[in-house]
Amino acid sequence: MSAEDLVALIQGLLKSRNCQKMEVSPANSCCFCLTLRSGTILIGIGNCLLYLSMFTWYLTSSTIDTGGLRDGLDVTSLDISIFSIFFVKTLVNMLLLVGAVKRIPSLTLPWLCANAVSMMIAMVFIGITILFGTTKLNLNYNEYVTSLTIMGMVTSINLFCWIVVFTFRKNLIMEAQIERVPSEMEFSAVNNQQSSMLLPNAPPPSYNEIEGYKEGKPPPEDSPPEYEEAVSISMLSSECSNDSSNGLVLRKKSLTNNAV
Repeated sequence: MSAEDLVALIQGLLKSRNCQKMEVSPANSCCFCLTLRSGTILIGIGNCLLYLSMFTWYLTSSTIDTGGLRDGLDVTSLDISIFSIFFVKTLVNMLLLVGAVKRIPSLTLPWLCANAVSMMIAMVFIGITILFGTTKLNLNYNEYVTSLTIMGMVTSINLFCWIVVFTFRKNLIMEAQIERVPSEMEFSAVNNQQSSMLLPNAPPPSYNEIEGYKEGKPPPEDSPPEYEEAVSISMLSSECSNDSSNGLVLRKKSLTNNAV
């Protein structure tokens, strides 16, 4: 096979692979009218506004009488917990916004981890309310149903948003792999073309070389002869040379004597 045939074959494989990659491109739809990127951006903006409004309500509401920083007193454990949750949630949502705008999949991972923990905590609260709502928590029927409905709706919405962000991150990773594979194949094709043009057609290796390479060792070589064998070989070669010279002398004498 010549170098031109090899290059044409590699280019055909590249085109067929590109067509197959385009056929299996990841889905990019969210809520039937938005893309996954726009849906992820809306999730980040909505969460930032939600946590900012809840934090503002906690600081300015007159219905909550817990003391602490709100009343100009010392900081309580409740204040520290609220501040920590607000800071973490705002930070991961800002990272989610930056990752969605700039298409960086690694920046969406903190949001996925934080919301996974939140959903697990919500599921634990739902289980506790179902088991001990009317007994140890002393909830009446209306409070019992209302609390379960609110926690269930919040958990389901968080689960839907988590699936959207997770799918968006997976699609970003797949698109990066699709863009990276053709460039690597083109680079290898150029290297193969250059090597085929520079190197001549070499003969195929022998059977012993192939077997030796499979076992991880070079093919065996003949060891040099011993000292006695070398001396005997040299003596035999000298005797053969003397015999040949004597035969030539006898041949000359027979020619002078006219004897054949």
